[in-house]
Amino acid sequence: MKYIKLSFIAIGCLLITAFTFKFNEKQSSLELKGHIFHQETKIENALVKLYQDNTIVQKIHTKKSGKFQFLLFSNMDYSIEIEMENYITERIKISTKTKTEFGGKYLYEFRVDLMKATKFKGVDISNLDFPTAIINYDEKFGEYVHNKTYAKEVKEEMKRLKEEARNIK
Repeated sequence: MKYIKLSFIAIGCLLITAFTFKFNEKQSSLELKGHIFHQETKIENALVKLYQDNTIVQKIHTKKSGKFQFLLFSNMDYSIEIEMENYITERIKISTKTKTEFGGKYLYEFRVDLMKATKFKGVDISNLDFPTAIINYDEKFGEYVHNKTYAKEVKEEMKRLKEEARNIK
């Protein structure tokens, strides 16, 4: 009987330690705010889809302000897809898998400039099916940032596609 009591006490201590460790992990969230434009005009009624691990978890349409907002949780991979008739669909990848500096809420705001599909008439734009931006936590700066190296590659590809479209006309 004495061993049974000691076993229950030991198991109880292990469970308390395990739960305490789990709940003391630094959990954070990311409040993501986007603003959708075409040139300097705010885009109303764009469909914005939030994907979590390739599954749609939320959909919204932008209002007159062209704004959208999502709350993302830590340790996940997300994608945002922005669709609007007569515009090229934009995709953005966001990772919250990197451990953040502190538990709590982070904020990241950004602007998305949609491009008219007619600008690329006759051009193979299948490369634009990939994300145009990658956002992740940068431990060095202690905040969420755009991946500048990736952004530079996308900018070069956009420049090439625009040039190709000009040459077709």
